[in-house]
Amino acid sequence: MAVVSICSTKGGVGKTTLVICLADAFARQGGSVVILDADPNGHVAAWREMAGSETKVDVIPGVTEGTIQAHIEEASSRYSIVLVDLEGAASQSVTYAIAWSDLVLMPTKTSGMDLQELYRTYAVVQRTEKALRRQIAARAVFSQIPALKNRVSSHARGLVAGKGIPALTTEILHRPSAYQAMHFTGVTPAHPDGDAKAAQEVRATLSEILEILDREKQAA
Repeated sequence: MAVVSICSTKGGVGKTTLVICLADAFARQGGSVVILDADPNGHVAAWREMAGSETKVDVIPGVTEGTIQAHIEEASSRYSIVLVDLEGAASQSVTYAIAWSDLVLMPTKTSGMDLQELYRTYAVVQRTEKALRRQIAARAVFSQIPALKNRVSSHARGLVAGKGIPALTTEILHRPSAYQAMHFTGVTPAHPDGDAKAAQEVRATLSEILEILDREKQAA
């Protein structure tokens, strides 16, 4: 089993979309996966209802600060991967989830404001590490890179690296319409009717995440 928390102190960076895409792609590869919907907005639960029998992703809705640790403990004994979709704020739920995590993903866009929130999110990870006296793998995930992709992405990556924050080499959400549609139709990129280029992005991101989890497991 592996617990992966997806968090950011800022909303609108593609956190929930990333969670759903990764979960559905993994399930379509035959993996057992559950999403713990700890975001009060409940977008994951709404997607799951729309997707119906078209996905094998399980979702536990309404996860709260008081229940999140019990849900993670129970789910991690039943599923290969537990994905935790957290609210867009620093809270006890976020800290609890990070403490249970094998990997923390921190989605960010490339604006200065978004990067500042990434730094704050990573600081929460570092404080949790200090309290637990153990390292927690964490990666920034760059999303929604604009048209001047190479220059903007390279500059943002340089700033993030300068802060000592590791990042995935893969990027996601370059084709916003391909991802936004799933919140209205339930059809993810990995679905047979999904956007092929978006699906390729998701597969590459999932592959890199699985490699990190495998390395963490071997090092433990």
